Amino acid sequence: MDIEPKERQSVLVLAGDADEAAGVADALSGVDASSTPVGDAAPQALGDDLAAADAVVVLDREAVAALSGREGSFRVVALVDDPAAEPATAPVVDAIATGAADLDATLRWLEARSESGLGRDEPARTPSRIEQLNAEVTRLASVRTVEEAYRTAIAVADEVFPRYPCVVGVREGEWVEPIAASADVSIGDCDRVRVGRGSVGTAVDTGEPAVEPRTAEAVPYRTLLALPVGGDTVLQLATDEDGFDADDRRLAGLFASHVEETLDRIRADEALRTERDHLLALFSNVPDPAIAYDYVDGEPIVHRVNDAFEETFGYDADRVVGESVDDYIVPPTEEAESEAAELNERLQRGENVRREVTRETAEGLKHFILHVVPIRLDAENVAGYAIYTDVTERREHEAALERQNERLDEFASIVSHDLRNPLGVAQGYVDLATETDETAHLEKTAEALGRMDELVGDLLSLARQGESVGETEPVSLEALARDAWESVDTGDAELVLETDVTIDANATRTRELLENVFRNSVEHGSTGSRAEPDDSVEHGSTGSRTESGDSVEHGSTGSRAEPDDSVEHGQRPGEECDGPLTVRVGAAAFRGDDGESRHGFFVEDDGCGLPESEHDRVFDSGFTTEENGTGLGLAITKRIADAHGWEVRALAGDAGGARFEFKTT
Repeated sequence: MDIEPKERQSVLVLAGDADEAAGVADALSGVDASSTPVGDAAPQALGDDLAAADAVVVLDREAVAALSGREGSFRVVALVDDPAAEPATAPVVDAIATGAADLDATLRWLEARSESGLGRDEPARTPSRIEQLNAEVTRLASVRTVEEAYRTAIAVADEVFPRYPCVVGVREGEWVEPIAASADVSIGDCDRVRVGRGSVGTAVDTGEPAVEPRTAEAVPYRTLLALPVGGDTVLQLATDEDGFDADDRRLAGLFASHVEETLDRIRADEALRTERDHLLALFSNVPDPAIAYDYVDGEPIVHRVNDAFEETFGYDADRVVGESVDDYIVPPTEEAESEAAELNERLQRGENVRREVTRETAEGLKHFILHVVPIRLDAENVAGYAIYTDVTERREHEAALERQNERLDEFASIVSHDLRNPLGVAQGYVDLATETDETAHLEKTAEALGRMDELVGDLLSLARQGESVGETEPVSLEALARDAWESVDTGDAELVLETDVTIDANATRTRELLENVFRNSVEHGSTGSRAEPDDSVEHGSTGSRTESGDSVEHGSTGSRAEPDDSVEHGQRPGEECDGPLTVRVGAAAFRGDDGESRHGFFVEDDGCGLPESEHDRVFDSGFTTEENGTGLGLAITKRIADAHGWEVRALAGDAGGARFEFKTT
């Protein structure tokens, strides 16, 4: 009587990670599966588990190492993502599976081949041809190349179809060339066949099996069965009988499907390896910083970095691999961290991301175009590549162009308005002088032209303030202040140098900065009489002024300005600012937004002071409270400070006057 096969085989899953081993064991169906973490198993306990196992599934190198020196009747299956990597390449491995479904099929094939489906203590029955085929085709699971697949297919055919010699043919252009053949068939005796001719040519051409009866007496085989196994490959079985029966054809079709699946797997693996090699080459050689990442518990964990990443961000691969990239290069601000969290959510959903970001580099904050490519789009994703393209110079260039356009707008506004007004006045007085022949009108014309000269001088000074001061050097603030004070007509005003400090600056442009601040203080807080409404007050240019009317630029003594002469310092109608003007210069210390100490200098006067509402406006180009003021002096001051990389602010002084602070470090 026939011996019934046992219902389920025993499968043991081995891995260094207990959870991983248990997960695979739970996913197996149709077998009695158990798992053992090799790091925790005692030698004797592992030996007992192996003795009871029909098959062993290994997931990593630790599992393969645990089998070293152990013998048994079990077969070993490697469950891997990459058939070309460990543990699949270990000599102890009998078969390879690349997924759960593939693992189930592989275990069934191993069971048939090793007769593990029979009762251990009963005599074995002769396996059926289908069982024999299933056992033999497991040899295809471990092949790595197409050529090896051809040779293995011939060997399997010789076992399953011993009466039918087998030949493998491959299409090359318009011909099907014989590539491999059974041992008792010489390749040299096999003819190539034109595509579309005979059973072989027809099978390759149509993709369908074809049978060819052969009647010529010189032909050694009477019937040929051609089975396509992919777009360009065909299996050919031959018999000296009149044909193949239905069982033979069904079995041959099943065999061909296994060969086709194997060829598809190998070609897919080769394509993946080629793509992987190309990606690795691109990854290593791309000039932009790049990382390969995996998401673990919602964090982008670095798997690999290229040389450009190490150079740009200042971290060696050993430092960041295995860590969250966000912890190293995302700026520690609420905005940046929120942006990074939103990006992580999108990437884990499998979205492709391209956006501009700011990241912390070895040289400070820089702007990048972040291009992140998940391995799988539109699917739950846990891995991918991120490339950072530095666009800092482009951003700075765009910002410089924007500032340049703003300056052009300022110049256009001043030219179109402030210069046009005195030009119109001058033209009007010239016309009157021409009509009335009275030269007194020409004096007013001269005043208007002087006003235009001041505006042109200030505009030229403003235009000379570039984006950078160029070379700087350590200079004495006291020496610069004395030189600047001597260049300004200060009248009876007094300069007090409280402390000397050395600053890193461009001496020429810093002296011009101080001249503008001194001139502003003297003109708007001097002890001389205030200018009449049509007198120039706040000019800001560094050259000598045209002496006309009651100009207070020169610091003449006398009563303060009339109530309608308020200027940038905020004198209100009815207020008096009596007494000699004192301007103090000295070192200053500040507390930065980050809590760190900063240093710089200040210029403070005891004049009429600045209304608090105007503290933020006094540096705007064109801002002035005077009818004839240009509003450019303090704008020039700020431009020079910006070119040095300094911060400047206006506020109320201790004595009620105006105070200007320059933060230089």
